[in-house]
Amino acid sequence: MKFIRKISIVVALVFIISAVLGGIVPVSSQKVEGASKKVVTFTMFSADATVQYHPDIFSTAIGQEITKKTGVRLKIEHFVGMDQATKISLMLASGDLPDLVYGSGEHKQFIQNKALVPLDNYIEKYGQWTKKAYSSADLKKLRQADGHIYFLSYTRGEVSPSASGEGLYVMIDMLQKNNWPRLKYWEDLVPMIRNYVKKYPKYKGMPVIGMSAITEGARFYVIQDPATGLNGLVADTVQVDPKTYKASYDPAGIGMYKAYKALNALWNEGLFDKEAFVQTYDQWAAKVAQGRVVTSWGRSWHFNTAFNTLRKNNEDDRILVPFGIVFKGVKKSRYVMLQSIGTRDGVSITKKCKDPVRAFQFLDQMLNPEVQKLMFWGIKGRDYLVDKKGKMYRTQAMIDKARDPVYQKQEGLGYWNIWPRWQLKLPDGNYVKPELDPDIAYMQWAPAQKKVLDAYKAKTFVEPPFADEPESPPWGYAWEINIPPEKQKEIQVPLNIANDLARKYIPMLIMAPKGKYDEVWNKYKAEVRAKINTKLIEEFYTEQMRQRMADWYGIKVE
Repeated sequence: MKFIRKISIVVALVFIISAVLGGIVPVSSQKVEGASKKVVTFTMFSADATVQYHPDIFSTAIGQEITKKTGVRLKIEHFVGMDQATKISLMLASGDLPDLVYGSGEHKQFIQNKALVPLDNYIEKYGQWTKKAYSSADLKKLRQADGHIYFLSYTRGEVSPSASGEGLYVMIDMLQKNNWPRLKYWEDLVPMIRNYVKKYPKYKGMPVIGMSAITEGARFYVIQDPATGLNGLVADTVQVDPKTYKASYDPAGIGMYKAYKALNALWNEGLFDKEAFVQTYDQWAAKVAQGRVVTSWGRSWHFNTAFNTLRKNNEDDRILVPFGIVFKGVKKSRYVMLQSIGTRDGVSITKKCKDPVRAFQFLDQMLNPEVQKLMFWGIKGRDYLVDKKGKMYRTQAMIDKARDPVYQKQEGLGYWNIWPRWQLKLPDGNYVKPELDPDIAYMQWAPAQKKVLDAYKAKTFVEPPFADEPESPPWGYAWEINIPPEKQKEIQVPLNIANDLARKYIPMLIMAPKGKYDEVWNKYKAEVRAKINTKLIEEFYTEQMRQRMADWYGIKVE
């Protein structure tokens, strides 16, 4: 009996201790479990102007499932109307901030105005998934000038096999009629455009355009791409020497002269779109969708809607595919580049957030592999399947359905790209996104696009002959660097002036009458030299690049 009583006492003590210890649950667990019973609603502002936004993403099938797993629902205000900088400036001036923000290219304003909550301690205390998805090297790169982390980057180091590529886009029909030429040089492409337009001047009764371009508003950077692209340079604010990390900057350099002189020759031949500098982005996209644009400058995401229209109309041979076109003498194209991790922007928590701990736990929960699958793959059994080995896949019908804008909006597919994510693969070996799976990538293309890949014996549009091997600058990109307030007058103001001068003169250079190009160029060059101190800009970015190499890798260059 005594033995049994002792055992009973021990069992009772163990039970009591377990109960006490069981009550000592970390704050994160208490919060998450509580959130599963009561949904928390956070407000958010998103300045993402590159994609169509969803009016209420958390009301979709995927959004509702994410709320079930995270206990959070978001009420999101999207950027519309005025430019990003003005919108965010007004928001900061009013002090009326939401719980979460994504500032896109103007995210720096939130950081510089000290409007954001540093995430360092939260990552350490509550970052269960964050510390698995982001390496210590990743987190080191995300530290801003003040030493704090304010967001978890959605940009990771991959080149997607599903990407429609980057470069100068060329119509499939012209490629086929020229027996699939291996295009690399501008000097070989121009005669091809000339001959094609001469032989096929109209399509469905409408004039065929040899080359078009996007030039409207914030997308003006697209018509600035030829200056770097054709010369084999990185599309960045400055060029950086890979040995000394010294930055060079010349907005009126010889490469720019050569690029726009080449486009000017097309203009004077009548091969460059005469409406390029007066048309809207939508008007440009309509021309592409009508199947009458032979070549065009643009980034991959600009073409998606137009290509889907062509595909829907069974005109997929009028789709354009990219080539890394450069001038003869240039060894390598650099349109397709790798980025180890984006250091400019991401979703942040503001100091006005009603519950920053819970908000961070939400960001961390978004990295839960099950939530990642919802975000990027959709709902199991409906948007993807899993085979006996655990591999996630999509049928052709699922791929086609996922491309349908109506279904995307209904299901909530394709609206989660600004959120933290794993790089390339999840812990179970599945790709984070279906478009990163080479098998799905090939299946998604239209018949004519597959015909192109087969003709060139390629699997993707981000490999030869469409693109040279992508590089990954160890220092990242200058355009990501936030210029501090005290350097605005010295650095940002002249950069803005340079951009304004480009907006003024690039149209004039391209449209210059025959024999007048050099006259316009000399005016442009003189104005640049008079108004911009390029030396100060070079010194600033050299210091920044060298500091990054020291902070990120311990490499010091004096």
